[in-house]
Amino acid sequence: MTLVITELSPDGIAMVADSAVTLTNLASGARSVLPTPAKKLQYVPYLNAGVSCWGMGRIGAATTDDWLSNFIASGSALSSIGAFASALASALQVEVGDSPDGKCRLGFHVAGFEPYNGNQVPSLFHVHDGPSSTLAARGIKVEPKRINANHDMPPRSPGTLGRGWITRNGDYQLYAALDKHLASFFGALQSIGIIMPHSTNVSDRADYLVFQARLVADIYRLSNLHPGIGGPIEFLAMTPSGLSTQGTAK
Repeated sequence: MTLVITELSPDGIAMVADSAVTLTNLASGARSVLPTPAKKLQYVPYLNAGVSCWGMGRIGAATTDDWLSNFIASGSALSSIGAFASALASALQVEVGDSPDGKCRLGFHVAGFEPYNGNQVPSLFHVHDGPSSTLAARGIKVEPKRINANHDMPPRSPGTLGRGWITRNGDYQLYAALDKHLASFFGALQSIGIIMPHSTNVSDRADYLVFQARLVADIYRLSNLHPGIGGPIEFLAMTPSGLSTQGTAK
């Protein structure tokens, strides 16, 4: 299982991903977590972009994170995140083929900056198979059996992003519920003068997403749930000027 979170805001782009790798015995259904973490979030230096992955743990003969590293290394001629996302979708389609039932098997957040009214502003492509509820809400249909480079958040005026636009994938249901209750709790704290999160830049936003991801991982670890989300949390934050912060929270 996996948890990947990407936030686009007027401050820039913040991304996090857990690193746990779960193996399932198809015969018995038993699950185990590999001791070696996966690098599910990676930076694309020649595009000032981030890519995170969720879903299938292997692509062809390689682990998904190794396959992604190789793809990033081979794509330096790509000049935009749109071209990168399209090339990624094409390469994945060759590797894994059609989804037999049209359901999601894997996905990649491709987040970076694109021009809008003379400025570089946040933009997100979600490369995945299966239906796209985000595009469907805009009246755009996709072929769910194929892997598509869905432009979930095209470039727009930063002011329209409000406090931030978040997308999350993987095993995100617990995170979604937690995020809702945290927002209510932290909102109540304002009456006694506590502002949480007290974010002043995009690096602060990455720290807050790490906090949320770590809290979800600890709930998995301390509850009766299988600890399929956990391990070190990878994070990065970007502005149009470049990488603001990148690291691993143990």
